[in-house]
This record gives sequence, C-alpha cells and structure tokens, in this order.
Amino acid sequence: MDGAPTAHRRLNAIHRHLAAAGDSESQLRPNPTAGEFVLEQGYSVVLPEKLHTGKWNVYRSARYPLKLLSRFPDHPDIGTLHDNFVRAVDTFQDYKYLGTRVRVDGTVGDYKWMTYGEAGTARTAIGSGLISYGIPKGSSIGLYFINRPEWLIVDHACSAYSYISVPLYDTLGPDAVKYIVNHAAVQAIFCVPETLNLLLSFLSEIPTVRLIVVVGGIDEEMPSLPSTTGVKVLTYSKLLSQLAITS
Repeated sequence: MDGAPTAHRRLNAIHRHLAAAGDSESQLRPNPTAGEFVLEQGYSVVLPEKLHTGKWNVYRSARYPLKLLSRFPDHPDIGTLHDNFVRAVDTFQDYKYLGTRVRVDGTVGDYKWMTYGEAGTARTAIGSGLISYGIPKGSSIGLYFINRPEWLIVDHACSAYSYISVPLYDTLGPDAVKYIVNHAAVQAIFCVPETLNLLLSFLSEIPTVRLIVVVGGIDEEMPSLPSTTGVKVLTYSKLLSQLAITS
C-alpha cells in the first residue's frame, strides 16, 4: 500500500470492511437500496417485460404476481387517491399537512400550516362549489399556477368529486395553454392574478371554459365579463364560501 494514492487506500479499507460485514465483530454494515428493501419486504417484484411506451420496469405484487398491485393487504379500504386522503383526514385530523413560508417585506418567515382536517374541509368546499356553479362531474378542471397548497386542495377536490385535474404550465406559453384547454375540453380553470390577464386575452379561443377561479385574488378587483361570454370569474375564497354540499 506504500505509495498508493490516498483515494485507493480508502477504497481498499472500505472493501475490507464490507467483506467482513458478515463478521459479528464488524461495526460496518451495507444498507440495502430502496429497491432491495421493497423486494425484501415482499411488496412487489420486478417483471422482465417493459412498458410499451418506455424503458421503465413493471412492478406487480409479490403475493399476487399475475395482477397489478391495486390495494395494500393491511389497508384493503384504500383503493383510490380519494380513499387515501379520506383515511389521512380521519386519522390525522389535527396534524400539520400543507405548509407555506410567510414573506414579510421580502423576508421569509415561519411556516403557516394547514392541518389535514382543514384541507379536507377546503376540499369539500371546492368540490361543492364547482357543482353549485354548474360544472358537471367528469369535467376537466385546469390548474394554471405554480405549486402551492391550493393546487393540492383542488386536485383532492377533483378526486373526491369525479373531476379530471389538468395542469396548465405557463412556462410553455399561451399557445400550449390554449391547446391543452381545448384538447381536454376544460370547463373550469384555477389561476392566479399573474395569469388571469393572459387567460382573458385569449378567452374567445377556449370556448369550453365556463368558470375561472382566481387563487389569491381580491373580490373587488375581479373583472366583470359580458354575459355573452358565458364565463364567470370569481375568487378562490368566494368559491370556498359556497359550501353547498351536493351528493
């Protein structure tokens, strides 16, 4: 080892430790990777075939190798994202769920938290509000803003009330947004004040839209559109107040 680079000496030392991992006197043990841990637990197995659309492995239940894993044996009541969220709300009602860093004069402060229970209530209000404004179940709902708690709340509402959430990326430009809205026949769009004006600039080119909800908007500043457009604009907070629960 004399004269060997420092890196080589360290690697050789690590190899010797790993080789002795089976020795009870060794204090060094190799940790399994995430994939190895899952396989050891028996949650899933990697199948030899690949997905037709890419190179990803296909995973199936180790206990039921002939079908895709759809439910966990220890939680048979959870079969959908909606089921999963409902159980989380019931189990962790007062626990912190969604946090936002509060900015004051450009300075980032502490987190402001929303609990699972509060998120569940907001989810119900949003879903009920969409129904009360005439958006039928099965419709596509556009999300036209960056990640924030309201994004998840609306997505949870879509899962609970049989809507389809459709992300709209402002970084792709207005043409992409128009294409996605028309292709998915989006009927309601959740946006922020920064994207509202752009959305209104091509409103006539997205005829399926009937409702625009502005997250972080102020009621007094919402534009009043001509009735001929058939589009209603309101704030997220106002939609939250429309808690008309509809089955």
